[in-house]
Amino acid sequence: MKAQRATVALALVAGACVGSGDGAPRSAPGTSPISAATSVPTGVSESPAGHAPPRGPRIRLSTLRGRIAFDCGNDICVANVDGSDVRNLTNRPGAEFDPTWSPDGSHVAYRDSRRGINNDDEIFVVDAKGTQRRNLTKDSANDWGPAWSPDGRWIAFSSTRDGPPQLYVMRPDGSGVRRIASVEGEYPAWSPDGRGLVFMSAEPGARGLDPNYDVFRVGLDGSGLTRLTDWPGEDGWPAWSPDGKWIAFTTTHDDDGQWRGGGPYRDIYVCRPDGSDKRRILWRMYGGFPVSSPDGRSILFDGSPIARPHSGLWVVRPDGSGVRPIPLHRSAQLPDWVAPAA
Repeated sequence: MKAQRATVALALVAGACVGSGDGAPRSAPGTSPISAATSVPTGVSESPAGHAPPRGPRIRLSTLRGRIAFDCGNDICVANVDGSDVRNLTNRPGAEFDPTWSPDGSHVAYRDSRRGINNDDEIFVVDAKGTQRRNLTKDSANDWGPAWSPDGRWIAFSSTRDGPPQLYVMRPDGSGVRRIASVEGEYPAWSPDGRGLVFMSAEPGARGLDPNYDVFRVGLDGSGLTRLTDWPGEDGWPAWSPDGKWIAFTTTHDDDGQWRGGGPYRDIYVCRPDGSDKRRILWRMYGGFPVSSPDGRSILFDGSPIARPHSGLWVVRPDGSGVRPIPLHRSAQLPDWVAPAA
């Protein structure tokens, strides 16, 4: 597990996973079902690191629909996708981040670290007006990385309540908690049909500023565990497209020493749900924590040009074209995107 950071911003840029602070391996070889996961398919197609992105007009922000939620400096904020109507949903002592929208846009679940990051983190939910705040987990262990299911009936999350970080689901009122077959993992994201999850998991011996994490897929009953990446370094924070045809994820695979913001250089790839057809979609900029637009035509992410290392939200098409910043005029990380209300 990773060491705690002095600020939330550093924790998110360097990787927002729960940490023990000692750099120790998460598990010994052979102690997790991860080690027996189906391998990444052969014949993977990879865009070379120096290849130029597809050309296309910049995304017009006026064409984007819906609301976004994000960490705005230790609090949860919401806004229109074009950067207008920014409002705080939370404003309490301590760090609040990892937001996820309910499918109908009526509520946001998030991670509350009021006692300090990785110190009894809980998952809370608040309505879209910033009222009716409730603690869903109420557990002395760390709970984080909530993700609302497409049908709104479940929230997946990560927790250390049974030892190493593992995947769980619960009802939106905090009831019905169950573990996903002892699979070690963090930051789950739902498949569009609600039958499975993608997530990131530490490999044995993962440590340091660029620990060895990989992306996996698993069914809700714990079956079909499949490894989607096997590169050295950190691959994680996956997000499924609404049509189920691709998965976006953060990776340090193309770290070329250009990043000056602290820690390794990160960008975004997409791949098929079986791990094939990996393609890089960002060039000459940092990028992480991707999430698909409700219509699947854009990807929202936390990014920064290499020459100006600061955090903000950007959009890009899944083919890598049209990249454009969201004019929020404030700190913004770890976003989520929901369709406009009917």
